[in-house]
Amino acid sequence: MYNAALEQQGVLDGFTSLRWRRRFFEPGEFELHAPANQDTLSLLTAGNILHRLDRQEAGIIESVRITSSSETGDEIEAAGRMASSLLSRRVIQPAVSFSGTVEDAMRKIVADNAISSRPIDFLTLGESGGFAPLCSFQTSGKNLLTVLKALGKSAPLGFRLRPDVQNRKWVFEVYSGADRTVAQTLNPYILFSDGFSNISGSSYTLDTTGFCNFAYVCAAEEDGTVVLAEADLTNGEPRRELWVDAGDLQKGSLTDEEYREQLRQRGIQSLAEAAKAENFEASAVDTENFRYRTDWDLGDIISFEKWGLRLDQRVTEVEEVYENGTATITPVCGTPLPETLDLGSEG
Repeated sequence: MYNAALEQQGVLDGFTSLRWRRRFFEPGEFELHAPANQDTLSLLTAGNILHRLDRQEAGIIESVRITSSSETGDEIEAAGRMASSLLSRRVIQPAVSFSGTVEDAMRKIVADNAISSRPIDFLTLGESGGFAPLCSFQTSGKNLLTVLKALGKSAPLGFRLRPDVQNRKWVFEVYSGADRTVAQTLNPYILFSDGFSNISGSSYTLDTTGFCNFAYVCAAEEDGTVVLAEADLTNGEPRRELWVDAGDLQKGSLTDEEYREQLRQRGIQSLAEAAKAENFEASAVDTENFRYRTDWDLGDIISFEKWGLRLDQRVTEVEEVYENGTATITPVCGTPLPETLDLGSEG
């Protein structure tokens, strides 16, 4: 356990249960239950950091609850989110207009709004991963974490704040996963199926409500000229159209081509919010061939077979539950129900 200044406070020797939920596109969360005694009461306080030596994420305690029961005695419950939630404490100010890689965009807005200006304590940039996906956008006044989530989903790329406790730093990193589906040959494949007896408690969801794959993006220049751009993600599917008002995007000194590209990128972001919601959730059973965090991990694209369906989807969440000496690992794959994300200005 560490305090907010990344100074070690002690070691948590025992707990009754731990739920550790990792997320690829946003901060994960955790919930810890332990007997309430002098040691746990001093360690499990709001603002302290739960650092696991075997994980690249760390959790920040945001809530504490102490209860007493005649059956179980005094218990303390500590819950919170992973450290990347610290980025929700900043907004993007001043405005930024960017064209380049998504990774560079994420690094720039973190550096400009939480390191070089209005710094978050101990925050630094890690090494660049050199990821290729591109973006073009304008934004101001939006929450930093909200924009990072939108950029990550558009790539797709994950991000985290990795604790470097030896040097007392939070290291901002962008990362990707590997393709481990049965259809590819570059990496050993990962397949969860009844045939391999490595899956249980399965659930599948498909929701096409609000699904769109083609966007018209409209904006007006200062002289009143209407500019219309298109974003086409049909890929041979029947067209389902979406109208996007991008009146907050200003041409400024951009060329006509650069301006239309920013409009097209806004359309792609809007279509990401209107994607099909398709996901598969199941408890994974570690086997010699398919071991969690050795053969597959958060962010990887893996294969599932169940009910006559085969899905090749990215692991966007992993929930780890440790209780009564048993570990349960539950990956969640696919596209969750869409949420409203807007890179425009607040107001």
